[in-house]
Amino acid sequence: MLYRYLAEHPAVSALTGGVRATNEGQHNQTVYPADDDHSKGGRFAFNPQARMLEDSPLVSDENRAKLFAEWSRLWDTSKPVLLEKSPPNLIRMRFLQAMFPASSFVVILRHPIAVTLATQKWGAIRPYRLLQHWLRAHELMAADVPHVRRLHVIRYEDLVADPDAVLGGVFGFLGLDDPAAGRERAEGVNPDNFEADRTLRVGVNDRYFDLWSERRTGLVRRAYYDACKLRFERPVRRFGYSMLVPSRLTAPSLPLPGLTPVAPQAPAPAVHVG
Repeated sequence: MLYRYLAEHPAVSALTGGVRATNEGQHNQTVYPADDDHSKGGRFAFNPQARMLEDSPLVSDENRAKLFAEWSRLWDTSKPVLLEKSPPNLIRMRFLQAMFPASSFVVILRHPIAVTLATQKWGAIRPYRLLQHWLRAHELMAADVPHVRRLHVIRYEDLVADPDAVLGGVFGFLGLDDPAAGRERAEGVNPDNFEADRTLRVGVNDRYFDLWSERRTGLVRRAYYDACKLRFERPVRRFGYSMLVPSRLTAPSLPLPGLTPVAPQAPAPAVHVG
């Protein structure tokens, strides 16, 4: 959703026409392994090979040129901002920054219960394991924050509640004017459709929270789901979420740029990978 909104900006080009409908950059390159190899949804954060840093042997001028050439086939390189998204980027920002030093990264968080139940649709993984994966992936991301020069973190819940404010913050981080600011429209954006584009479906998380509660049937299941809530309550609270009261959002205790005050950052670079 965030990717689509950013891609609608007239100064942004997203990958299009890739080998899969998701147009994820990882599936449209041959430099590093994609999730078919060891980065599958709900699993990648547990696999050491999926975790890539600036000291990866794959970081080289040759691979940098090759990766940019492969992605450029799916970009309009006449635009100043080039956009890529793949879920394992969450734990690969330092690698991508080493490949493209001018990169900017936009991370979107979402409640672990919603992510867990959504991910279950794609594989038979138990909720406890998926919650473990959510926590592991986000802890790795948080550990990378001091090493990533340009990073902006938002929450899905904030985006749904106030899309103009959140998207305005992201555009500002990228050094772009927000097409919706002051009810003005940027060149190339259809004013008749733009407002509709920012009408988000509300209550999606609530349906996942209701499903979580509905699954607590019988003594064993109730004990299992309650144990999950108790086990992960404290660690997910560091990211501003609660397992015990899923609808409650708080300020994260971790330094996450965009969600917590940080020092001013340099002007946006010409190429963004996020």
